[in-house]
Amino acid sequence: MGFELDEIIYKKVLKYFKNKRLNDVETLSRQINLSDIKPRLTLFARAISGAPIEIFPAEREGGYKNKNFFLPINCSLFPTKEENLKFYFFRTVYLSVQKQLNLNWDNQDNSPELSLEKATETAPLVLEKMFQDYPSMQEFYYDAVSKLPINKKDQTIDYSWLYGKWMKNTPEIEDENVLQNFDDNTKKIQNNVVAETTLHAKAVEEIESLTIDKKQQEDYVLMHSFEKIETAEEFNGNWRDFDGADDLEQHQEALEEMNMKFTVRVDDMVHSVYQADFVENTSIAESAEVDEKGFHLKYDEWDFKKRNYLTNFCKVYPKTQLKTHATYYKNTMAKYKTTLNGLRKMLTSVNNKMQQQRRQLQGDAFDLDALTDLYTDIHSGKSPDERIYLSQRKKNKEIAILVLLDISLSSDGYAAGNRVIDVEKEVSILFGEILHEFDIDFAIDGFYSKTRNFTTYLTLKDFNESWDKAKHKIGAVEPNGYTRIGPALRHAGARMDQLDAKNKWIIVLSDGKPNDYDKYEGQHGIHDIKQALRELNERKINSYALAIEAQAKYYLPQMFGQNHYQILTSPEALLKSLVKLYEKIKHQ
Repeated sequence: MGFELDEIIYKKVLKYFKNKRLNDVETLSRQINLSDIKPRLTLFARAISGAPIEIFPAEREGGYKNKNFFLPINCSLFPTKEENLKFYFFRTVYLSVQKQLNLNWDNQDNSPELSLEKATETAPLVLEKMFQDYPSMQEFYYDAVSKLPINKKDQTIDYSWLYGKWMKNTPEIEDENVLQNFDDNTKKIQNNVVAETTLHAKAVEEIESLTIDKKQQEDYVLMHSFEKIETAEEFNGNWRDFDGADDLEQHQEALEEMNMKFTVRVDDMVHSVYQADFVENTSIAESAEVDEKGFHLKYDEWDFKKRNYLTNFCKVYPKTQLKTHATYYKNTMAKYKTTLNGLRKMLTSVNNKMQQQRRQLQGDAFDLDALTDLYTDIHSGKSPDERIYLSQRKKNKEIAILVLLDISLSSDGYAAGNRVIDVEKEVSILFGEILHEFDIDFAIDGFYSKTRNFTTYLTLKDFNESWDKAKHKIGAVEPNGYTRIGPALRHAGARMDQLDAKNKWIIVLSDGKPNDYDKYEGQHGIHDIKQALRELNERKINSYALAIEAQAKYYLPQMFGQNHYQILTSPEALLKSLVKLYEKIKHQ
């Protein structure tokens, strides 16, 4: 789409004044950005509240909603950087106390003005409890009050920065409020479209999901626009067609002025992504039972609220990868040749040492410890043990490793400049090379989901399959669907149950965040995964997670526990971590 000259000039001038306003040097020197301190604040909030709090950017002053704290996206209210940092910790403590006192709207909509009034009205209750439990906050509060900005409307102190506003707690939708069965187009995952442009949206606090009016969308009549400047509009009840065109960058300025409150969930693939952090999982319904054709297995899912299983709740469709990509394998081997050779040398000594069987009646070398004991026994008059040799014979296969790849659409993102799915595929190829060389029984599988009715479990390399054949399949995998980890773990466990190995491991490569088209995000998904891991542990199947996304630090500890996961972003770091894990496995 082309632009007229006057339109280009207008946009340039608008962008100049906007950047000038945002890049005030003095303001930036004292400004604290929420994104920089979010990990610290998240841990702090969870520690003082005893709840799995998530922190999101607020549109302005913020508040709390369920187990989510909304804080300003940045703060330069106070003269120094230290004071602006203290402000975030003050607001975090304030919201935890407010949540403890249950001061919020109970699933009811109210005007922004009334929400601010209620927060101001109940502030004395929160402050009294806060100063009682956290006396150190009192000094900051009284010092901050004198430095707050003045409200331009009535020339009074703007306390909203300290008190926030009341937000609406939303209950989770019960099982009877289910999504309708999906049509064939919804069930299919479309592979041929890639998001080419990604922009980050401004903060979003409240999201309202709308149901598509297909009739109105089909009847939509294109209206003429007499303004030359392209604009974007907030939803006004009129439905437009979803064309999937990549015009995002052209509309960036207009989008930044919009209130992104209304959303709609569709399966139309797009070329652009306008990304915003918001909390939607509390209002997502469970999907209805679908009687689907084709071979599938049913697995239970854990309902942590009822502390009971949802019997045969999820359907898993086992499939075998047939498509190959030989060039991907060759490029990966060439790219990481030096790294792989270094790891080979490191592991060769470990592997050889572990293959030695001590105190044998015959062998290729003497066991020095056994010889020492023999000498001691002879001189003390005892009957010596004649098993004094080391045998280099390989033991029977005692180790089985299943590498489980999260190949959902979240793996199409980037971490530290690396595409997540490529990190997973490259590491799988390199780790597979090492396991193959050391004659370890292993498999490489992947999974993605589309509601509880459709979890696809894709075997890339089976336990009894030749690596020379399977290694060319891994590069052909592309991201699909969502991340319902529980059913995939249970099916992986069922596969491991069929093996005779004594030392069984499932290694998960994922971004660590459970989600699906229906209800699986948040605590439901986290507790289901935790329960699936307990089931594996009861059957003597070990588990370990390697995450390729910094945000995983908020989810993995809750599911896998300490010392059972690592968060890495590059193939080199991930591969080295896998090699160290391999050493641990060999020593068990």
